[in-house]
Amino acid sequence: MFKIGIIGCGNLGRTHATCIAELEGMASSAYCDVYEPNALQLLETFGGDYATSDPEQLFADPELDAIYVTTQHDTHAEYCIRALDAGKHVLVEKPLAMTLEQCLAIGEAVNRSGRMLFTAFKMRYYELLWKAKELIPQPVTITMQMMDDRWGNGIWPNDPVKGGGNVISQGCHSADIMRFVAGGDPVEVYAAGGNYYQPSGVIDNLVAVFRFDNGAAGSLVQGDCNCPPLASKFFMQLFAEGKSVTLSDRLTTLTYSEAGKEPQIFTGTESGFMEENKAFLRCLQENGKATIDHVDGLYATLMVLQAIASLGSGKPEPIQAYVERALASSAEPGSGR
Repeated sequence: MFKIGIIGCGNLGRTHATCIAELEGMASSAYCDVYEPNALQLLETFGGDYATSDPEQLFADPELDAIYVTTQHDTHAEYCIRALDAGKHVLVEKPLAMTLEQCLAIGEAVNRSGRMLFTAFKMRYYELLWKAKELIPQPVTITMQMMDDRWGNGIWPNDPVKGGGNVISQGCHSADIMRFVAGGDPVEVYAAGGNYYQPSGVIDNLVAVFRFDNGAAGSLVQGDCNCPPLASKFFMQLFAEGKSVTLSDRLTTLTYSEAGKEPQIFTGTESGFMEENKAFLRCLQENGKATIDHVDGLYATLMVLQAIASLGSGKPEPIQAYVERALASSAEPGSGR
């Protein structure tokens, strides 16, 4: 039985604790939150050994096999690195971190510690996303749209430091599943958009075009103008010669069209949280590599950051070469790896 500690006992921490409670093979043991009553509530609901406001108690606990980091985005890097260096496996909520440097520092801790880090991109586990990849394994073009209702001024994900705003906070989901269905790595990105109305100054709406190393092209529409009722918040299309896939209804309805044939419609569910917890448990049981690791998290973060950089430069910005140089540099002797 793997013992799990959870740092961050808000909605996401509770969601993961609920999944853990339904799985055989691991159990929540320790809970930590800066507001200790939140941790105590999870302890009372799900059971375990203790609740605390001091994360160091979890890092120092020899009984814990893994730590879930479900905190505000600007704390991810610190808690992941401290947990890894303490010999714990880690599941971290998206985004992996807020900057390239933080993502690389996490990667160095993974290699230094020999522990596993699993980046929690729940949308990778949507069943119809896998169906889309099966139907069109090598798309020519991809469109991804994630448009939310306007985010409130005072919520922490909209804070430029704690959350980064919608484009960073949720855009990493969009970027990750675009890369997943493309089947290649993004070479470069060109984007337009900016800060249109959010008073915090975050980039609130953006349109980006990605070129992938296998020749695929992808476009991303990301923001919080309004959630469109027909397309829904999550909307994706894949195209290949004579074929198309449309994912609507929050990616739970798939329409497949092939030249000369009647369209086919498939329905699914949003089962991502439970599926990623199952996948994490399998990785622990098999002592294997994370199915979505720190490099996946790095790519998703950098795809968004470089799209934002393109807004300022007015030109395409590199992604793949940036990642390869950064990983090579951090692997050099004396770099901490």
